[in-house]
Amino acid sequence: MEEIGFLGMGIMGKAMAMNLLRHGFKVTVWNRTLSRCDELVEHGASVGETPAAVVKKCKYTIGMLSDPPAALSVVFDKNGVLEQICDGKGYIDMSTVDADTSSKINEAIISKGGSFLEAPVSGSKKPAEDGQLVILSAGDKALYDQVLPAFDVLGKKSFFLGQVGNGAKMKLVVNMVMGSMMNAFSEGLVLADKSGLEQQTLLDVLDLGAVANPMFKMKGPSMIKNNYSPAFPLKHQQKDMRLALALGDENAVSMPVAAAANEAFKKARSLGLGDLDFSAVYETVKHAQP
Repeated sequence: MEEIGFLGMGIMGKAMAMNLLRHGFKVTVWNRTLSRCDELVEHGASVGETPAAVVKKCKYTIGMLSDPPAALSVVFDKNGVLEQICDGKGYIDMSTVDADTSSKINEAIISKGGSFLEAPVSGSKKPAEDGQLVILSAGDKALYDQVLPAFDVLGKKSFFLGQVGNGAKMKLVVNMVMGSMMNAFSEGLVLADKSGLEQQTLLDVLDLGAVANPMFKMKGPSMIKNNYSPAFPLKHQQKDMRLALALGDENAVSMPVAAAANEAFKKARSLGLGDLDFSAVYETVKHAQP
């Protein structure tokens, strides 16, 4: 493939760009704080001074930003993607944003002659490092086909979901379910403990039953030890709950469980837990007990 540009060296972006480098891709990286790119340079990446500089150099550029304002600013601000995107160049936004944000970016890219793909991912730090993400793409099918070699390195499965907005919506539904599950799981851990049961035994029982899942298996042991090293920061999970609830409003879908989960994540943010892993919502359940 042609050289790939990569914008955003957060927890996910850095792991994904490193994965591309390990698999022999040429990668030019950019981050608002350029020092975050240093480790990538040691592994062979080039650095672009601005998003526009990266797009100018690369046929395909991926964005992996923290939220809708960040995703929009990288495209629309001075020295942004729009200044250099043109016919023959593609922009792939892998950030988790709402469908409206994706649509705005899509319209702007197309107006300059470029092609656009939204491709948010399901998975956190470890799947990003291991190339085990699930990629939820929508938009330009030709661009999707062209970047599949990169997606095959980044993920274990890629979906093409049709028109722009569908990828964003699918990701929000997935993260809404995940956030709601994490709250129920947290309540279960606290209830077991207060009832005089061993929390580890609860984990063992859950893992053998119908509700066994990788999230409980991966997060449970560290939650019991109060270890919330961020694989997926809580503040981003709360942002996704908020965006999912807005999608529910648009479609007149009642979501009382998700709404309650969102309140718990907001509470956790007010306790200063926003930069910890989203499993730190467990602390709000513990603190709610007398």
